[in-house]
Amino acid sequence: MIARIVFYIVLTVGISGCSDGAPMFASAYKDADEYQSLQQAQRAKTEFLAYTHRIKVEVARSELSSIFNSVLEACIAETEYTCLIMNSKESGGEYAYGQITLRVSSNGVAKYKKMVTDSGAVAQQSMSAEDLTEVVKDAEQRLDMLTAYKTQLQQLEQRPNIDVDALIKLSSELAEVQTQIEYTLGQKAKLYQRINMEVLQITLDTSAHRSFYSPIGDAFSTFGENVSEGLAVFITAIAYLFPWVLLLIFLIWLLRRFWVRRSNH
Repeated sequence: MIARIVFYIVLTVGISGCSDGAPMFASAYKDADEYQSLQQAQRAKTEFLAYTHRIKVEVARSELSSIFNSVLEACIAETEYTCLIMNSKESGGEYAYGQITLRVSSNGVAKYKKMVTDSGAVAQQSMSAEDLTEVVKDAEQRLDMLTAYKTQLQQLEQRPNIDVDALIKLSSELAEVQTQIEYTLGQKAKLYQRINMEVLQITLDTSAHRSFYSPIGDAFSTFGENVSEGLAVFITAIAYLFPWVLLLIFLIWLLRRFWVRRSNH
């Protein structure tokens, strides 16, 4: 069973007042350095910790695409640190936002945090760690056992008096052991990659920077679409009601005819 150490540190920062009608950014990046010291203290106790960082930054809507693309471009062109883009998503509309997931070497996380916090205000950030010590140790032990077993098989294979059937079985077993060794080496490499390259999840949010007139502007921008959708609903309703209206007219006609005949008698 994988032992997990999960801890969350949440830092919430309010948006400062406005000046001359423009939003003022209150960056809390100066407080983010405590994560680095915390990681160092944790790794002094347990070296096989896999970290995940999450940061949410409030940005101006007009700057969302620029900040979003700058992070992606910086990761692609990165030469100082190893950086991989695992996921990216930008959404427009009434509540525009951007989401980016990076896998960055430990020393490079601070760079990308600063990149986004320089452009907005930190609304929330957290860090969690998964303890992979037991999994890494298991992989190493399995690898040692397989390597020792492979050596024994190779020694048996070198015996001069070994028969053909035994040699065939030994060759088959050696191939199977080699396959398991390569698989275990691959799993171990993935574990070390997860430990050495940390996950950074960035959320760029614009909801805090919507002006008083934004909903009105959004309403006008979607006016034509809403009108067409309203007409579509109206036409659909007529299509559903039409046969029932015909049936109702027919029933009224029958009742009226029955009433007229009864009156004549």
